[in-house]
Amino acid sequence: MSEQPLYNSKIISIFVTLLKKKYPSVDVRDILCYAGITAYELSDEGHWLTQTQVDRFHARMTQLVGTDIAREGGRFATSKEALSASAKYTLGLIGPGNTLLAAGKCASHFTRSSRFVGRRIAENKAEITVTPYEGVQEKPYQCENRIGFFEAIVTMFDYDIPLVEHPECIFNGGNCCRYVVTWKKTRFATIRRARNIMVPLSLAVYALLQHSFGIGHLPEVLAGIAISALVASYVAERLEKQEILVTLANVKESTERAIEQIGMNYNNARMVNEVGQALSRQTRTDEVLRNVIGVIEKRLCYDRGVIMLADDRKSRLRFSTGFGYSDKQLEALLNKSFDLTSPGSQGVFVASFRDKESKFVGDFSELEHLHSEQSVALSREMEAESFICCPIVCEGESLGIIAVDNNTSKRPLTHSDLSLLTGIAPVIGMSLRNAIYLEREQRMAEQIRQSQKMESVGVLAGGIAHDFNNLLTGMMGFVTLAQMKLAEDDDVQPFLEQVMSAAEKAASLTQGLLAFSRKQVNHPEPVNLNQVVENVRKLLSRLVTNKIRMNFELCDATLPVVADSSQIDQLFTNLANNARDAMPEGGTLTISTGSMDITEEWVYEHGFGVIGSYAVITVTDTGVGMDEVTKSHVLEPFFTTKEVGKGSGLGLAIVYGIVKQHDGYLVIDSKPGEGTTFKILLPLIGGIPAGIDVGDQPAAL
Repeated sequence: MSEQPLYNSKIISIFVTLLKKKYPSVDVRDILCYAGITAYELSDEGHWLTQTQVDRFHARMTQLVGTDIAREGGRFATSKEALSASAKYTLGLIGPGNTLLAAGKCASHFTRSSRFVGRRIAENKAEITVTPYEGVQEKPYQCENRIGFFEAIVTMFDYDIPLVEHPECIFNGGNCCRYVVTWKKTRFATIRRARNIMVPLSLAVYALLQHSFGIGHLPEVLAGIAISALVASYVAERLEKQEILVTLANVKESTERAIEQIGMNYNNARMVNEVGQALSRQTRTDEVLRNVIGVIEKRLCYDRGVIMLADDRKSRLRFSTGFGYSDKQLEALLNKSFDLTSPGSQGVFVASFRDKESKFVGDFSELEHLHSEQSVALSREMEAESFICCPIVCEGESLGIIAVDNNTSKRPLTHSDLSLLTGIAPVIGMSLRNAIYLEREQRMAEQIRQSQKMESVGVLAGGIAHDFNNLLTGMMGFVTLAQMKLAEDDDVQPFLEQVMSAAEKAASLTQGLLAFSRKQVNHPEPVNLNQVVENVRKLLSRLVTNKIRMNFELCDATLPVVADSSQIDQLFTNLANNARDAMPEGGTLTISTGSMDITEEWVYEHGFGVIGSYAVITVTDTGVGMDEVTKSHVLEPFFTTKEVGKGSGLGLAIVYGIVKQHDGYLVIDSKPGEGTTFKILLPLIGGIPAGIDVGDQPAAL
């Protein structure tokens, strides 16, 4: 039972307020830390603490104060400095007698450790019996605290401190703790009692004097007695009304707080419902994020909120969406990312993501030493002080974090806020995961569809090219025989030359189609890819104009691949020509080499590939770029964006055919106005598991 939540945080909050007011030299933060109680748990009136936490708090407090102030804390419960936490529940019962009789109901707002039963003995006397529940191990200081609390209940009604007798105690062998509380009667009751005694007593005295001495003046005496009784009644009524008004004022405050809490609960319920409805209708990640952050901003009273998601490789945490930030702060968030790869990182966002635990930061300045200089600078620019950070987790995998704060309203964040966000985060995670799955499935389906289309086009183009090439061979042969039969100066010779030139161009096109369909003859052999690039460097330099600057970034490692060097040269030539045409006003063409491993995650993310090690050729230009529609057709034979007569539309189709013939993959990344990057993956020698037919794998488009 020592680990069960038994005591409301208001009890400890009262002691904290008392310490700050009467014992300012005591380090409250040290006591709370020793007891394992956080600031946000203390500020949340809906949070409950365990017996162990309360015991450790009292032990440390007594040690630092030098004396036991348990009873003093109970008395302090009704002061204004203690925020009248007790008065909210007791003053509405009107009178200490009623309050003490309803001690069980009142006490349940503060403790779950014991059963309270009240019994009225007299008009100004009540008995309260406290019986701990089975398994609860209370301490003597809690008995003293209860005595102080009973004293406080009576003094809340402007009474003097009552007499509290304690005839039976569980710490002295009793079965329960029994308290008898006696208080002086109210002033208005005393005045009324005096009035009631004064009237008959005055009449009796007058009758005695009249009988003995015959004093007379009966009308005057009766008038005086009546006036005195009326004055006493008026004063008693005024005092009683004042007490009732004070009680009603506190009832009003308690009611307003209850209505405010009802409103917050309503908003929370509506928010959870709206989040569920909004997420159930969305199938795209950006739509999910936009709807979630919109509902949180609308329904919850947070000043700011942000959602940050991890990238595909779970290496960086980046801003995705948010609200409440200025344009300058949004720009700073967009330019900042958090490294997730460092195992020793203790930053709040990274730790929450990595440990899959919600974090409550009461004062960020106390945690600055755990963060990098960049993170500290960002927090200062964000003006972050107190905030809550919750991981967005689905099926045990962290996808990102959600964080909120109140930097403008300064409304304290509580444990209820932490619980609410912690409950919402998995719903967000599930919806994000579903959206990611759907997007990946759509992307994989598109990859397969595009690959099948290219394969079909390749089969058709290869068949046509093969047959057409045979026809061209016969045509060119007969033209050559005709030229041999005629004299060199014959008038027909120029016409035959034109026929031969056209046939040679047609033959070149058929070779391109054969390359695209992977039916041209190749001679693969082990080569160092870096050496192939070095050999083609001069050729490429002659293909581009003076306006284009070329950069070659070759890795230091040897990249052994099985390839036909002449076809790789043709691949570079076509890519360089494409880059040149994309940069008519000049730019930069960068060719780099490297290596990478295709993992299961990479295959799942891209929808194609065979696990293994690959050499990577990257060709990047700073040209006009391509939109999604153009990118989806750019590898098709005879597709071109150039004017009629300016291009055959076979350059990139040939690149695709060469890559496929070498069991590789081609990935294109391009956006309008941002240039284009072609990434070619070729299997490193010994890098792909044996027995896998890589030729049947789809290629990226």
